Parts: sequence; C-alpha cells; structure tokens
Amino acid sequence: MKKRYKVVDLFCGCGGISRGFQRTGRFDVEFGVELEQRPSETFTANIRNSHGDPSPIHQGDIRDLVRTEENFWEELKAAGIDGPEQIDVLVGGPPCQGFSRNGVRQYLDSGVRFFDDPRNHLYKTYLDAIEALRPKLVLIENVREFLNFGGGKFSQDLLARLDELGYTADFRKVCAADYGVPQMRYRALCVAVNRDFANPSTDELPFAPIEFTPGGGKQFDLLSEMSYRTVRDAIADLPRPLYKHGVPIPYTSGHHISAFAQQMRSSNGLVLNHVARKLSATSLARIQAVGTGRMKHIDDSLKTRSFYGSAYRRLHWDEPSLTITTWVYHVGSGQFAHPVEDRCVTMREAARLQSFDDDFIFPDLINPVSIMIGNAVPPLMAQSFADAFANFLDANSAAKYRHASRTLSRAMA
Repeated sequence: MKKRYKVVDLFCGCGGISRGFQRTGRFDVEFGVELEQRPSETFTANIRNSHGDPSPIHQGDIRDLVRTEENFWEELKAAGIDGPEQIDVLVGGPPCQGFSRNGVRQYLDSGVRFFDDPRNHLYKTYLDAIEALRPKLVLIENVREFLNFGGGKFSQDLLARLDELGYTADFRKVCAADYGVPQMRYRALCVAVNRDFANPSTDELPFAPIEFTPGGGKQFDLLSEMSYRTVRDAIADLPRPLYKHGVPIPYTSGHHISAFAQQMRSSNGLVLNHVARKLSATSLARIQAVGTGRMKHIDDSLKTRSFYGSAYRRLHWDEPSLTITTWVYHVGSGQFAHPVEDRCVTMREAARLQSFDDDFIFPDLINPVSIMIGNAVPPLMAQSFADAFANFLDANSAAKYRHASRTLSRAMA
C-alpha cells in the first residue's frame, strides 16, 4: 500500500484543490482556511482528513490566524499538526480578483488604488504560512495576469521570497482543458520545493505533464485537430433538471456516457443541485437569437446597452466551455445557456464543467453555489498536479531513506 501524504489548504473555498488531491487516493487534507461561511461549510461537508473525519477548518480572515503565532499553532495542534515540517504539501489560491482584467477595470473605474487594497497582498500571508509550516511542496494558483501585473513585480517578489525561505520555485501558465477539464480556463500555477527535502532545478519541478492537447497546450483553435473534452462529454448524460431544490434525480438510461461523465457520476446513482431556473421572456428571446453566435450580430431591438462578448450565448456541444465564472447562473453574463434547452445551465452542470464529481455536495442555493464553483480550482486539474506531487514525494522520500540507511550502516561498521 502506497504512503499517504498530508495537505493543508489555505484560501480553500469550497475545496476544489482539496477534492483533486483526495481523488488520487494519496492525500489527506488535515486543515483548511476560508474567509466565507458557506464555502467553509461546503468544504467541511466534502473533504476528509487522515482519520476519515471532516477536515477541520478555520473560518475567518487568514491574516488574523497567521498574525498571532500562539493562535495559529493552537488551531493546527487541534488538527494534529504539532510543529513545522509535519505536513507534506501546502496548497491554495490567494484571492485573485484584483489581478484579473475585470479587477483592474474596477480599480480604474472606482478611483481606488490597487496597492491600497489589502486583498491584493494576501499572497504575502501565504508566504508567512510557508515559513511557519515548512512543507515539502507548495502549490499556489492565481489568474494568469498575476505573472505580468505591475511589470511582473508581484510574481517576481513571490519567487524571490520563496527563494529566501529555502524553496526552489517557478510559475507555469496552464489551461485546464490540457488536463482533461472540459473548459478553456487559463491560470498561473506556482510549484515550490523545499530544498531541505530535495534540490531540483526549476526544469525538474513536479509540474503535471500536459495530457490532452496534441499541440502541447496551444491556444484552442476550432480549425485544428484537438482532443479536448467537450460540453457533450461533460453534461449530455445528465437527466432533465427539475425546477425544485432538494430533490435527488436518478440517472436515466439511453444516453451515451463519456469516459469523463463516468468518472463524474455519483456512487449512489443520484444527482443533486440539478435545478433549472425559468428565464424571462426577454432573456429567452435573446438566447434564441444569439444561439452559439454573438449578441452583437442580433437585432438591435434585443440588444442590451452594454454586454459581454459571450452574453446570452449557448454552450456548444462539441467544444469545451469558456471560463466558468461566479456569474454562471445568469445567461446575460457569459456563455452559460444550455446548448439546446431554453435555460441557463444548472449548478450541477456548471460543477461538471469545472470537473466537480456528482458526489460533491453543494447547498440548495444558486447564487452562493455559483460563486463557489466559479472561484474554484478545477478538481481534475488539481488531481493531475497531485499525481505529479505524489510521484515526486515517493521518489525523494525513498532517496532520503536510502541515504539515511547508508549513513547508519557506515556509522555502525
């Protein structure tokens, strides 16, 4: 039986990264930190520690937790972590809205200085946690704009601070579709290795290999050959949704079940959070007019004064979805209309497009759940990185064991 490793998840949200690490069967999540109540409750309902119990979580501001060393270790000790170097992996995605294109636009519109918003410096608190916990491996997720924002000031500061703490680290731009997620979602991921555990070059860091694009992570092109998973792969097997919350729906027969859908299906044969919302007559007319095209091409009488490029657009069965955002519940905020049915996608369909399995339990509330799903790291992408991490930990733990054994043998000779 292969060794299991311990994880702490900061800025954990509802648990996208943690779910991916757990699905490998190699990791247990011992502790989480999340500011908001509903994502914290969802994390606790789905994520388990090494004892098989709900993972303990600190629900509150991480700055308050890390600021006082006594409080920090008191909570961690209650979770079974007594001191530094006891966890294997620290993961998390510090809030990224300020670095995104929309975030920058909001600062310009409001007149608020980016540097005056403390949320945009939370990655520094993450560094404080690394310094205290001294994990073997670190995974940090953020929007891809983080790499170049401010002329690269933030990303370079993060790498420099990690180096000072004794970690070899680097960033990669990734697309979730390259890791089997049926969604064109671009992000920046930083991987760091504690040099007291192993000392790889940046080329040897355990980034997950790209698996699903023949071109090796190239920009998606409708005219090129591709093997990305599609909306059809993700949601075509789901039964018709209901218009009522809290009712489990059994899977129906007669649908082709893709390999992805088979992987996502629940263990009890039931689907939750698969609830449709009735559209207004105007919204219905707009999605029927736009189809899989663009709103700018429809009759002026149906256009809104301003709109996103993909507003009221239907998902295309045979393409991956565009980025699933926190506004996925609203057809006017992106490409969130069902491919053929006259409705917005359900939260279960949105969760599938993010690669949350159907056993993952969300509350019966649409708006909070859309925020959780839109902010999450796709579990399947996290799982790919978790596999790479497990292999790296196995190899280097074995090497350290062999070295220690040889040293002991020489001492006893």
